[in-house]
This record gives sequence, structure tokens and C-alpha cells, in this order.
Amino acid sequence: MITRKEMLDLLHADVVPAVGCTEPVCVALAAADAAAAAAAAQDGAGGTGPSRPAAPVGSVRVTVSPNVYKNGMSVSIPGYPGVGLDAAAALGALLADPAPGLELLAGLTPEVSRQAGRLCAEGRVRVGIDAGERGVFVRAEVEAGGRVATTTIRGGHTDVVERTVDGEVTFRAEPGGDASSGGDVLGRLRSMRVAEILDLVRQTDEQDLEFLLDGVEMNEAAADFGASHDVGVGIARTMGEELGSPLLGDGLLARCMLRVASATEARLGGGMLPCMSSSGAGTKGLVVILPVSELAREVGASRARTAQALAFAHLLNRYVNLHIGKLAAVCTCVMASATAASAAMAWLLGASDVEVGYAIRNMAGTTTGMVCDGGKVGCALKVSTGCAAALNCAILAAHGVALPVSDGICAETPEQCIENMTRVGDPGMLRADEEILGIMLEKSRPEDAGAASVEEG
Repeated sequence: MITRKEMLDLLHADVVPAVGCTEPVCVALAAADAAAAAAAAQDGAGGTGPSRPAAPVGSVRVTVSPNVYKNGMSVSIPGYPGVGLDAAAALGALLADPAPGLELLAGLTPEVSRQAGRLCAEGRVRVGIDAGERGVFVRAEVEAGGRVATTTIRGGHTDVVERTVDGEVTFRAEPGGDASSGGDVLGRLRSMRVAEILDLVRQTDEQDLEFLLDGVEMNEAAADFGASHDVGVGIARTMGEELGSPLLGDGLLARCMLRVASATEARLGGGMLPCMSSSGAGTKGLVVILPVSELAREVGASRARTAQALAFAHLLNRYVNLHIGKLAAVCTCVMASATAASAAMAWLLGASDVEVGYAIRNMAGTTTGMVCDGGKVGCALKVSTGCAAALNCAILAAHGVALPVSDGICAETPEQCIENMTRVGDPGMLRADEEILGIMLEKSRPEDAGAASVEEG
């Protein structure tokens, strides 16, 4: 069990603003941290900070896990006219300020964008894949002014675990020392039952959870932007045009699908707008927050109950991600985040603890196995589909309807359902994940931005 204070600390660490797809931002952040370390070495100072390198960036070399590469190779970068982790690395090295964290790219200027393009065009930025790594892993090496600094991020998108300057280790994180990446707190959360998580949330006052309502406002602004601007490929525009028509209707289900699709398409289509993340990912934050807030408004839930539902959804999203993994062969934005939203929506509809578990069982029998083929505007379709399933599964659960335990991978308890979902992703779909990445790499010609070499780790 985790304590109420540990729960609040975890929520504060997990629910933070992010600009752009989290994997390119993670690469940019590692490069920014390394560049700042090189700058500090030139200045004779320690640590990292907002100072730029004293000399122009000479080269940037980045090594990432297959999961990070897959998620970042095709997604647009806010403020930059292109895609690719090489561009993200160049932008981070030039910005050279890791302090903004996941909002790093909000500081991008046209001049920095042009300089990054030149670095990439001149072949001074290289991205490699370490086939031996899994999940969130980025190592960035930046050479500037004759100094070479490296930064390694592992586990969580902002979790720097090691930093070196000219081959000397200047920082190494203590194991389990960060709330966002692991340690005893997450180990105890992972061992809890879903009903225990919900009970902990129910005991928490509105005042302590008030900050979660800021995420509603932020993500609804992203949905408004996506609905009112011509971004991506037209998913949100077309759905918006059909809202209220005989084809799509204008009920809660259609609105949830449209809101999530609009915000996701705007975010992954390169929009320079912040989204409130969940479990280290902005799209997961959209999937967790928007359907829950839409339903809360529909049923007239109080601010206190809405905040508790959001807290439950965020915690359950982290809980499922702890089992499946943040980056996996399966789409965790659907299998983890939409499942978490479904359970929270069932609770908002008055479901008992047992019926909340039914929502998870229904989702296990519905969305399990949706593949992850990287971050891109097409994710808007995946998550809108996941949110539609989440609402349907929640409504059924609140009426006491659950898929039979004998169905496929369904199980008696929600914990067993989550464990079965996990087995489908790992080890079940690891071979499929390799094929997906292979297909994506085949589409990337050597001269394309982001082309990568694969190394055995």
C-alpha cells in the first residue's frame, strides 16, 4: 500500500504539462542536458543550467531504445518543419536548457529551428538504436568547444540517471530515487488492488486534488484548438463536420471521440500547445482526462467527485503502465489510459467496486492487442476508438454487465485481467514489435531525416 502523501506526491510528479510528443522531447531534453553540461565545463562551473555552449555545437550523437525510436520517428515536432529524432536532438543541443523539462520545445525560435536544420543537413547529428534496450532509454552525446558531455535518461522521460563530461562521471542517480521513474513507492502501488487505489482516492479531500482540474482546462483548450484549426490530416475537422449528423450523432459518445481526436491530432500534428500529461505522456493525459471530464459534466458531478475520478484515472493509468510498460508493442494509450478512464467513468456512473472491475474486464476483452506503431497524427483515430470503447465498457459495467470470465483473456478480478493484458504485450507481441519497427525503418530512406543505425546492445 502507498500512503495518502505518497499518492499525492506521485500525482504531482506524473501530471505535468508537456509540449509535443514525449519521445522527441525526451531526446531533446537529453541533448539539452548534455549541451548544458558541456557549457558548464567550458565556463569552469558545475551542474547544468540555461547557459548556451560557449562554442557552436560540433556534433550530436544519440542512442535510443527501439521503443523510443518507434514512437518518435514519424511524429511532428512543434515549431519545426519536419520530423525525426535527429531534429529533436539538434534542437535540444541548441536550446541547451533542460530546466523546462517536458515543455522544453516551448522555447523554440525560428533561428534555433534553422540552425537545427543545418546541423542535420551537414550530417553532424546521428541517431542509433540500441536493440538491447527496452522502454524509455536515451543517451545523448554533445561535443561543443572541445568538450564532450553525455546524458543518459532511463525509466521516465525526464529521469536523468547519469551525466559525464570528457569521460568523467559528474552525476549518477541513486537507484529508485525519483518518484516518476520507480522505486519503492511504485513497487507498492503495483502490488495494490484496484479497489484499494479507489478507496485511497475516496479518502482524499477536494482541496488536495484541486490541481488536477487544471489539467482539464489545459486539455480542453488543446481540444478546442484542434477543432478550430486545420491541423494534421483532417480527422478532427471531418468528425466535427459530422457531429450532430445521422452518421455520428451529437451524444456523449460522439463528443468524447471528437474531443480526444481533436486534441491528439493537434498535439501530434506539431501544434505548439501544452497538454497535461499522465504517466509521462501527453497523449495519455488527453485520454485519461477528456472522457472523464466530459462524462462528469454530463452527469453533473461535483468538483470534488470530478477531481477524485481524475485522481483515480491517473493512478490507475500509472498502475496499468507499471505492468505493461510505458513503451510497449501494444498501444498503452488505449490499453492503459483508456482502460483507466473507463474504470473512472464507471465510478462516476455510480458503479460499485466490483462493477469498476467489470469495466476493466470489459476493456480487456475489447481493446487488448491494438499495436503501437509509433507516435503520429493517426494516433488520433486509435485513441478516439479507445475512448469510445471506454465509455461503452463503463456504461455496461455500471449496469452490472461484464464479459464472462470464460471469454478469451478475461479473468475474475481486474488485477488478473491487467496481468493477462500484460502477457499479450510482453512476451506475446515482442516479435510483432520487431516487425513493426522493421516496416517503419524500411520506409525511411538513408537520406531521410531520422534514419538510424541499429546496434546490438
